[in-house]
Amino acid sequence: MTTESEPCQESSVKKFIKYFYQGNLNFSLLPEDVEKMDWNWQQEFLDATVNSKLLKEYPISGKFASLFLKKIIQHLERNQEVHDEFYEHLCTSMNNVDKDGFSYRHYLIDNDINNAITIKETKNMVVNGTTGLKTWEAALMLSDWALCNKNIFSNKNVLELGSGVGFTGISISKYCNAKSMMLTDCHDDVLKTISDNIHINFPQLQKEEENNITWFKDQDKSLGIMPLDWNAIDDLPEDLVPDVLIGADIVYDPSILQPLANVIQTFCLRNKKLEVYIASVIRNEDTFNGFLKTLGEMDLHYETIELPKCVHIEWNQSINRSLLKIYSKLK
Repeated sequence: MTTESEPCQESSVKKFIKYFYQGNLNFSLLPEDVEKMDWNWQQEFLDATVNSKLLKEYPISGKFASLFLKKIIQHLERNQEVHDEFYEHLCTSMNNVDKDGFSYRHYLIDNDINNAITIKETKNMVVNGTTGLKTWEAALMLSDWALCNKNIFSNKNVLELGSGVGFTGISISKYCNAKSMMLTDCHDDVLKTISDNIHINFPQLQKEEENNITWFKDQDKSLGIMPLDWNAIDDLPEDLVPDVLIGADIVYDPSILQPLANVIQTFCLRNKKLEVYIASVIRNEDTFNGFLKTLGEMDLHYETIELPKCVHIEWNQSINRSLLKIYSKLK
């Protein structure tokens, strides 16, 4: 955010720094923008992005970086002296092939480059038979809502279904003072990626293995990772009794609606006060309505929570979306 007293140059450079972190190429460069992009502007941009300690350790997609820098350079060359490092970083990024299709995204909290969640992920929708290796819009949406409602998660044991790369669980653990966070999925590659992302964002935590759970702990935080197959809920440890159950973008396939409802019902029976929050991008109305119908058949009641706009985390406000609070009618 900028204030009236903030210099225009600072406002301009912050805008383009934010575009870079957001992975946004859909920006236009107006003549007045280019006019402000002098040597000092360029140095500030480079220091906050490609020269920063964070991006050196966890580089963003080489393809995106090269396209972004090329777009800036093309405009600068006609109007400004171009900083040498722009060309250097362009060459580096063009030669930087994302290893195994993975790169790092840095999601800004409150548009603050000093307050980011770093996630190792891929841009591919499906990898090795799973959709769980990228951050989906509903995860950003649910995380933003959680940061606006920290009291729901404070000092609670939280379990996430279909955690994917772990963005939502990590953001709630980092900012909502959860007592513990259990991230779950059924795909080995996804579970490994969650582990990598917890280590990136909580380097101070000690890693421990306990039965089939990987824990990251210290005196203040506790994050666990475990496999959870919705079709094998009889294998759930009996002592796994969360206070809050969450899920983001897990209502997408008609074949998993019944297993998902079974899992929700199982945890509701274990804890009569369980709070369940499921965030969805509604891509197929029939599938989403099928989920609501399945909930009703399982004596699971739901209410819709309004999500008018993004507050702390950027997400696409134009999407057809839903946030459900689910609870058992048998209470």
